[in-house]
Amino acid sequence: MSFLVKDRNFYKVLFSITLPIAAQNFITFTVSLADSLMLGKVGEVALSGANLANQLFFILMIVTFGVTSAAMVFASQYWGKDDVYSMKRVITIMLRLAAVISLVASALAICIPETVMSWYSDDPEVIEAGASYLRIIGWAYPFYSITNAMASVLRSAHIVKISIFIYLSSLIVNVSLNWVLIFGNLGAPELGVRGAAIATSVARVVEFIILIIYLSFFEKKIHYTFKDLFVPVKDYLEAFLKTGAPVVMNEAIWSIGTSVLSMIIGHISTEFVSANSIANIIWQCVWVVISGMGNATSVVIGNAVGRGEDKKLILNKAKTIVLLSAAMGIVSAGILLIIRGPVINFYEVSAATKALAYDLIVSYALVIVLQAMSMQYVVGIFRGGGDTKTAAIVDVFFLWTVAIPLGAFTGLVLGWAPPFVYLMLRSDELLKNIIGFFRLRSGKWIRDITVHPAS
Repeated sequence: MSFLVKDRNFYKVLFSITLPIAAQNFITFTVSLADSLMLGKVGEVALSGANLANQLFFILMIVTFGVTSAAMVFASQYWGKDDVYSMKRVITIMLRLAAVISLVASALAICIPETVMSWYSDDPEVIEAGASYLRIIGWAYPFYSITNAMASVLRSAHIVKISIFIYLSSLIVNVSLNWVLIFGNLGAPELGVRGAAIATSVARVVEFIILIIYLSFFEKKIHYTFKDLFVPVKDYLEAFLKTGAPVVMNEAIWSIGTSVLSMIIGHISTEFVSANSIANIIWQCVWVVISGMGNATSVVIGNAVGRGEDKKLILNKAKTIVLLSAAMGIVSAGILLIIRGPVINFYEVSAATKALAYDLIVSYALVIVLQAMSMQYVVGIFRGGGDTKTAAIVDVFFLWTVAIPLGAFTGLVLGWAPPFVYLMLRSDELLKNIIGFFRLRSGKWIRDITVHPAS
């Protein structure tokens, strides 16, 4: 394999960014796991209600990720050029967009929670439980979006450790308050699903406060200040929208599509919802490193393009990363199969739900190898290289034209078993990899998209 990169510094930089991001993702995963385990002890209605209620948060998270990813395409290339001035302007655009998007999501969660829940379930008890969760958690959405967007874009300048501190603090607050408020410990009222919502909301505020303190007193590379929020960004807006709009639309359409997959699952059976939420938690346990590498790849490729590195070298870096991700996917599949039994047994759900979750993990293991590679193509390589349009098309076209129709038909019409329905719901991953492979080889995704207006 002559394309393999021999430079040790390449691997050092790649993994020095990957591992802290993976650690942050693992902390976030641990919060989700704690919520799921604790609500699982309350009952399947509480677990399903909170899980489906969080589909709105999932859409917000993915759209915020789209805005942040668009900013990171520019920020990574500007950092490669040592152009901090332009980098800060892009961050300002990102934060303004993230704020607007989160306020829209908050309005939906607070004002029409029952309507939102009815999109995902026909069960009145599940709708009621989810609505009570949304009314509370909706207030925390803006704190999440701003914190997550800023912490993520700092990675473009290889600032990654602060994210670990932010989310570790959040983990401690969230899990502690969960224990107190869900079950009514230490003299607190037993609030169940509402207690989980309050705990998560407080944790989001803590994250935001820590970020503000860090930016104000400790961050030394970018020096982003409150005043930067109000600087003119007109000279950068057109380029941001041209390159960034496909990323935002990509994530928005993809998240809606993924949410539709949850709707399909929700209308098959409550057992499928519960089993899938358990399987998804186990999947996240191994996905954290794969996702971390995807984000690190975007930074590494973006920095390389910004520095004006030789096209062949950038291409070899991308090929090396895809090979690494394939190996990582195979290892992850094995881990999924090993840990499924012990984790599933933690849940106090019916035997039928446990058995279904156990079988679903096999389908998850089959798919994760393809997901590991497609993550690098879409999020890491094409976006980092500036080819956001191809990334968007590859990511959403097959989801809507293949996966959703196949999942709906096999699950709602043919009544296939959930593990096979899940494979149909993820059938787009194979097609994404085929297109990604040929696009990668062409090298046409390597584009310097930065602009340099007079400062």
